[in-house]
Amino acid sequence: MKRVKKENDPQIRDDNTSMVDLPRDLIEKILVRLPAKSVPKLIVVSKLWSSIIRSKHFIDLYLEQSLTRPCFLLSFHRDSIRFFNSVSPSSSYTCTTSSFLDNKRLCSQSYNVSPPVRGLICCQDLDKMVVSNPSTGQLLVLPKLNTRRKLGISRFLGYDTVEDEYKVLCMTVSQVSGPFVSEEHQVLTLKGGAQKKNKEEATWRMIECKVPHCPATKGICMTTTMTGVIYYGAWSSSDRDKHESLIVCFDVKLEEFSLVKLPDGVEIESHDQSDLVNYQGKIALLNNSWVQSSFSGKFDMWVLEDVVKPEWSKISIVVPSWNDLVGKCLIKCRGAIPSFGEFIFSPAYSDSSFFIITYDREKDIGRRVVIEGLGDNLRSVSLFLDHVECPIIL
Repeated sequence: MKRVKKENDPQIRDDNTSMVDLPRDLIEKILVRLPAKSVPKLIVVSKLWSSIIRSKHFIDLYLEQSLTRPCFLLSFHRDSIRFFNSVSPSSSYTCTTSSFLDNKRLCSQSYNVSPPVRGLICCQDLDKMVVSNPSTGQLLVLPKLNTRRKLGISRFLGYDTVEDEYKVLCMTVSQVSGPFVSEEHQVLTLKGGAQKKNKEEATWRMIECKVPHCPATKGICMTTTMTGVIYYGAWSSSDRDKHESLIVCFDVKLEEFSLVKLPDGVEIESHDQSDLVNYQGKIALLNNSWVQSSFSGKFDMWVLEDVVKPEWSKISIVVPSWNDLVGKCLIKCRGAIPSFGEFIFSPAYSDSSFFIITYDREKDIGRRVVIEGLGDNLRSVSLFLDHVECPIIL
């Protein structure tokens, strides 16, 4: 029997259909309005659509739009699977998109998640690492590090705006004699355009670090049109009586390290009590333990006003009616939203509906907001404030 092809038959899309005849700029306008999780599925429409979706021009166009509406990225595990959800920081704070990495072997609950950089994150479990796009649910398994160690590995994700490259910085920490210091500094480069050969071409390269230090916090990447810099807190020594707290700056393009001194008397605490955050486009150090935040609603933040001098300013926050808002949960400050001017607090665990505490410093008003659509019994919840939807195909 002879098959009769209909006008909407997908097999004739590359012939003379109206889909293919659409101008390239119109196709881009259509694609840029779609959710990031839907865009990769459309590479099968035609060779033209595939070339557009994979192009640097389209990815930049999509991210330019996404950067105007950043969202929260929630990472948590349930039943040994790592889930990711993005939440719009609007008046309703409802869960807008949901994607998860369902490969238990690659992304189990043991994976630590780095802060997002232009839509991508880096996850680590001992010496195993993956780069993931939470918007699409895709991941890229990174090659094995050039080290025999499985413990004491720190990793940071950054972006070079000039060369359009994502880079993963890794280092091991050991103590042969004297203080703990980082060694075996390695960098792996991924093209921002998510080229097909990323996985095959990506290899670790040893680089030199002339400023001995020991990483102490997660990193945060700050980008401009001319540069990208990874910042993280560190110690110059493990000796509690002699160690010095510092901020390390890693230039992603030049692959060079530099140090910034903290204000006198300010130290980076241990046991996940210090964090670096983006505060109105500036690096800020938060020193607040789970206990301090959970029972007092007080924390101090030092903002790096000038990297060269360096010059710092201090902000002290006291959230009103704290006990009524929080209850008995262990809460920690996650940073501030520049567009809304609100500080955000969230728990690490949630047996019931997940919630956040928002604090408007100008109005001196705090409120408790329940995030709908996540379910109950969330474990090891991480909340990042500067996530953007990204269409990059890994």
